[in-house]
Amino acid sequence: MRVNGGALRRVTACLLAGFLVVAAAQPAVAAPRRAEQWYLDELRIDQVHEISTGRGVVVAVIDSGVEASHPDLRGQVLAGGRSYGTSGDGRADEDGHGTHMAGIIAAKASRDGVDGIAPGVKILPIKMRKDDGAYTDAGIARAIRMAVDGGAKVINISIGGPGFANPVQKSAIQYALDRDVVLVASAGNTAQGRTTVGKPANTPGVIAVTGTTRGGAFWSGSVQGPEAVVAAPGDGIYNIANEGGYGWGDGTSDSSAIVSGLAALIRAKYPDLSAPNVINRIIRTARDAGASGRDPQYGFGVIDPMKALTANVPPVTANPLLDPAAATDPGPARTEGADEEFDVTQHGDRGGPTDQQVMVVGIGIAVVLVLLLGLVVFLIWNRRRYRREAARAADIPDEVLDRAAPGGYQSPDANYAPPPGYPPAPGQGPPSGYGPPSSYGPPGGAPPAPPRER
Repeated sequence: MRVNGGALRRVTACLLAGFLVVAAAQPAVAAPRRAEQWYLDELRIDQVHEISTGRGVVVAVIDSGVEASHPDLRGQVLAGGRSYGTSGDGRADEDGHGTHMAGIIAAKASRDGVDGIAPGVKILPIKMRKDDGAYTDAGIARAIRMAVDGGAKVINISIGGPGFANPVQKSAIQYALDRDVVLVASAGNTAQGRTTVGKPANTPGVIAVTGTTRGGAFWSGSVQGPEAVVAAPGDGIYNIANEGGYGWGDGTSDSSAIVSGLAALIRAKYPDLSAPNVINRIIRTARDAGASGRDPQYGFGVIDPMKALTANVPPVTANPLLDPAAATDPGPARTEGADEEFDVTQHGDRGGPTDQQVMVVGIGIAVVLVLLLGLVVFLIWNRRRYRREAARAADIPDEVLDRAAPGGYQSPDANYAPPPGYPPAPGQGPPSGYGPPSSYGPPGGAPPAPPRER
């Protein structure tokens, strides 16, 4: 098969351009940090963000402060304050814990960053200080009041301790509930020596969050108890860290931040919804797990953000966590367009590519296939063209080819005579019986042949 060199070079150039197009798309596909956020895929956050990003909602993070200069939090962090009375605000974090919580809630991915549950929110950091290695009840109480007065509609408390809240802390929690604020707190971790749900998570009216693993199983590092309200991912949670870094976290602190992000998504989607109804929507749409109904490990179940944003949930007039009957069995929620049978254990590879990344890969593969198909078509066409040219060449008469051939011989005619010393051409010899002239002799001066006998 003969292929035109120039045409082949053009096809090769097209293929190279196609591969460059595919290569240019690879950074979006690779996104290694986003790929580590398995919990976003299980919670279907990419789809959730098409409905709500938490825009317009302020979430307070009562913790070690927040590093506002982190690339994934730029423009997301308000000044906040410090609960221990010194000058300065909450935009500093020597520990890194508060920054990690803020990122889980509100990170807005930079070029190769991570995503938060509610990237449209503003973070109000209330910086705490440890006394004797722990946060005091009085400090947490002051922080809650500061968060409410600072305009927060959701407060995340990923800190706590054993036992139950004292009157000062209970008063601060009631202060927030009376002002239509949703409070979310971590249940506690067994690694810290805890065996029961700690304070302030175990205070009535607060959403106490336990932890789950990839696939939705109960995380062994989480405490459990009758105060558990809902469960959320808490094992291997990848997000930002202080000093502009990234890292993993394990604990119900991370689970609490995820639920705080969900509360913000609901408040943004339904701005007229009261705090009791936000809480009611979270627990009614949770996916039941473990023992039927509310149980000590999962509470009412594993959160389902998509369902929480789309289900038809009957309204309530009071915080369901303060109503013993409602808290025991809040009743089912009817979905309107949500996937009621969705099972996180059947979706995703727990850390694999997102829908957008899969789409980019698919486009790249399609480009390569189209280019390969074009090459095949070109080669088939070129081969047929070559055969047509060869067939036309075979139909040319021989005499035309002979005339056209340089140095061709003419056919002998009646006047043709061979050069001296060469025999005559066939059919051109002397007549029968005719002898050579008497002067004729062999060429080269050879002696004459002897006479033949008669």
